[in-house]
Amino acid sequence: MRSDHSLSALLKTEAGRLGFDFCRIVKVDEAAHTEFFVRWLSLGRAGEMAYLARNLQKRRNPALLAEEGPPFRSLIVLGVDYHRFDLAPEVLDDPARGIIARYAWGEDYHEIIRPLLYELDGWLRVRTGRPTLGKGLVDTGPVLERDWAQQAGIGFTGKNCCTIHSKRGSWLFLATLLVPEALACDPPVEAVRSAVMSVEETLAGLPAGGDYGAWQLQEKNSAPPVNRQSSALELELGPRESPLATCGHCTRCLDACPTDAFVGPFHLDPLRCISYWTIESRRPIPRPLRGMFGNRIFGCDICQEVCPWNQRLAERTLLLKGLEAQQARVAPPLLEGFDRRLPYWLEPGAFAERWRRSPLKRAKRAGMLRNVCVALGNWGDPAAFAGLEAAAADEAALARGHAAWGLGELLRRHNDARAASCLESLLADEADSWVREEIGIALGRGNETLAASRRRDEYSRTAGH
Repeated sequence: MRSDHSLSALLKTEAGRLGFDFCRIVKVDEAAHTEFFVRWLSLGRAGEMAYLARNLQKRRNPALLAEEGPPFRSLIVLGVDYHRFDLAPEVLDDPARGIIARYAWGEDYHEIIRPLLYELDGWLRVRTGRPTLGKGLVDTGPVLERDWAQQAGIGFTGKNCCTIHSKRGSWLFLATLLVPEALACDPPVEAVRSAVMSVEETLAGLPAGGDYGAWQLQEKNSAPPVNRQSSALELELGPRESPLATCGHCTRCLDACPTDAFVGPFHLDPLRCISYWTIESRRPIPRPLRGMFGNRIFGCDICQEVCPWNQRLAERTLLLKGLEAQQARVAPPLLEGFDRRLPYWLEPGAFAERWRRSPLKRAKRAGMLRNVCVALGNWGDPAAFAGLEAAAADEAALARGHAAWGLGELLRRHNDARAASCLESLLADEADSWVREEIGIALGRGNETLAASRRRDEYSRTAGH
């Protein structure tokens, strides 16, 4: 029988072989920020993400996730560094391109990482003789992953709510594997100059420039060397001093958010977040927010792009090849998907083929076309007319309404006669009252709001295909 320490060390080596950059182990216990999470939910922050309110007791105590067999005693926190390269400014700032969050440049990380968790659990079961399965989750189950990542020493939670590693930054996928074995755990992260922040104060909005302490990321494990690209597994070889990780007085992420989505440090309001609206929501994007989205059509990395911990990271090749950036998915021209040769914004079949195995499929075609129409309106160039005209004829009301908004931007900025004529024609034929309202506003007519009861009815009809 191997010792707990040697088994943990071998498990980390196996995790590295499978392609994980991080692997650290903690004892299953109560998650640190459960009370904040519950109160955050009570404020309605989850929006359409109803799944976040399910299984709250399991989120509080992951041991309850054991469905059969012995209770879970160890929580293995795993991570993948998905940083490839930084976009050139001339690409990032080109309003004619649609910027996609870099986590979605490759294939869906859930489908790539989940089988590796099963494989790692199988490796452990073979060595311990365990007949029952562990529980592997890739941010789709009731686990507060960032709590466990900080407790395990993978990184600290920054003011932008991201897990930040002192050498790798915040471009991290997190996953957890719960097992009944009592594995040797890593030393807990040490808080230095830690400020006591109550749930009430954080919910109300902490001062942006406050220094809320630092975290000593301990790296005192001894794992056999892994012969591959440098990783957190290798950084953990032997005792060593580790730098203090902290946001300090920095406010760059909070200041850079175009929609002011942060109530304060460590408190994000998704209902003002570009990522929420372009990925999770199936509803119309609120009109006051649309002009703030720029050309972000799926997700938003702004708070990470400006983070000092993410500066000057070297371009790298990923360990998991499926996550490698596919050039056509990095920053596609906004009008490309309207081309009759590859109409992936307009035709479901073309959309499914173009974004096969991509995270973009989560937003669905109508949702992505909605996002693209907003980006076209923000571009505001007369060249955007052709795409907006095509979207205005789409079968999904969600797309037609946002196309009308985009056409209204062309009319407002350039007094574009084509946009005005198109909107008048659309108004004559449109039966959907929410879309008619959008057209009227685009033409400079109509009321900015619908009665609440009518709006609920219209929202239920705008999801499309």
